Amino acid sequence: MTRVLIVPAAALFLIAAGPAGVPPGALPLAPADAAAVLRPYVRATDAELRRLDRGGVLTKTLDSPDGHEVTSFGAIRVACSAATFTTRVRDIERFKASEYVLQIGRFGAAPAADDLSGLTLDVTDREAMRACRPGSCGLRLPATAMEHFRTAIPWGTPDETAAAAAAMRQFLTGEAKTYLSRGSPGLPDYADRAGTTPRAAAFRLLLRPVEFRAESQPELFRWLDEFPGGAIDGADSFLYWSREKFGLKPTISISHAVLVQRGGAVIFGSKQVFASHYFESSLGMALFVPVADGSHGYVTYLNRSRVDTLRGLLAPIARLVAAKRARDGLERMLSGVKVKLEKT
Repeated sequence: MTRVLIVPAAALFLIAAGPAGVPPGALPLAPADAAAVLRPYVRATDAELRRLDRGGVLTKTLDSPDGHEVTSFGAIRVACSAATFTTRVRDIERFKASEYVLQIGRFGAAPAADDLSGLTLDVTDREAMRACRPGSCGLRLPATAMEHFRTAIPWGTPDETAAAAAAMRQFLTGEAKTYLSRGSPGLPDYADRAGTTPRAAAFRLLLRPVEFRAESQPELFRWLDEFPGGAIDGADSFLYWSREKFGLKPTISISHAVLVQRGGAVIFGSKQVFASHYFESSLGMALFVPVADGSHGYVTYLNRSRVDTLRGLLAPIARLVAAKRARDGLERMLSGVKVKLEKT
């Protein structure tokens, strides 16, 4: 869902769609309302808001409920319409394209291995697939996948590279199919190390109420949590996969994306379905809020991720490093988003 903590990415959870006490139907905002939205939620200073209004990026690392989470917020002013934002984000392969996204593709309504035809593996991932055992694996995988990779791939032969990539594509296709039919509770849990939080539970932890929450979007929270049960009016959702640079290892991920329009604003949510490294779960949301005269709008982005490396005696240091990388990466990502949205 990066990943620089990009939306592998994911990926985004959002501030409210309007100033305190103003319902989403009151959008679009008057230009002066942007400060009313941002100041109480991210403790933005007047100087930060002035920089934002001049086209600069506002980024924050926010307090998280526990030491496993990293939460980052960002905002930027863009000269585009809600329709342009919707069109560009829906073209996820082009919208997320960057030096950090090595490969990306969108699953069809009925996921198939051909949807992942552009996916390749590096030697480190292949070595991990060959050696994985429950409790000791260099990839985040369920136990059944570990056994299949070890025994079904002709390791040490000229066919190894192609067979490993094909096996990973089949595994990811199965993950996508299972999620679409049974949701997060239907996905087998990771078995790469002892004590790993079950996948559905790890995602639900990101929905806990915190100071920075999307108070005006409870239906979207419930829908992502209960998927494929329930329904949400006007939702346009799809699955996509990506292989992205993050930390020392490229991370392969599957994300569930959803677009919803409410009262002039556009909400883009992203939920992690699978990640091969680092992440227990990741949840994010981007919001495009147009100003009343249609000349521009504001894109806000919030990402909450549970990172499985934030444990042990060095966890506090690792958390500081992860938070700085997330904030730096978010600034670069939002600057890139501005260019893509304003491109004619």
